[in-house]
Amino acid sequence: MESEFRFFGKQSSGSKSPTLKGDDFMDSKKLEKYKKKLLEDRMDLLAELQRVTNGEKNKDRIESMDPADLADASYTSDYTLAWTEKTNRRIREIDESLDMIKDGSYGICQVCGEDIPEGRLEVRPKAKYCAQCKEDLEKRGEIK
Repeated sequence: MESEFRFFGKQSSGSKSPTLKGDDFMDSKKLEKYKKKLLEDRMDLLAELQRVTNGEKNKDRIESMDPADLADASYTSDYTLAWTEKTNRRIREIDESLDMIKDGSYGICQVCGEDIPEGRLEVRPKAKYCAQCKEDLEKRGEIK
C-alpha cells in the first residue's frame, strides 16, 4: 500500500513539490497565477511605500514650524511609521508565500497540513492557514 504524507511548512531541499490529495490541487498553472498576483501585490506595496517615504523626506523643516504644525507633523510621522511597519510586514508575508511556491509548500495549511481552499487563496493569496486553523489561532491569541 502506498503511503501518503503531507508537508507542513517548508519541505526538505530534495523535493520539488508536495504530495497532493486527489487530483492536482495546485498545478503549475495555478501556482503561476498566484505567483503573479503575489508579485503584483508586492510591487504595489513597494511603490506605495516609496511614495510615502519620499513624501516624508520632503516635509518642511522642523525649525520653521509653529506648535500646531509640530503636533500635526508628530501625529503624521507616528501614523506613517505605523503604516510603514504594517506595509513592511505585508511585504514579508508575500515574500514568505513566494518562498513557499518555490519550495512546494504553497497552499497547504501550516497547522493541519490540509489544502487551503482555492476560494481562500483567491481572496488572500498569502494565506498560510485554512480558515478553521486561522480562527482557532486567533481565538487563542497566537495571531492577529
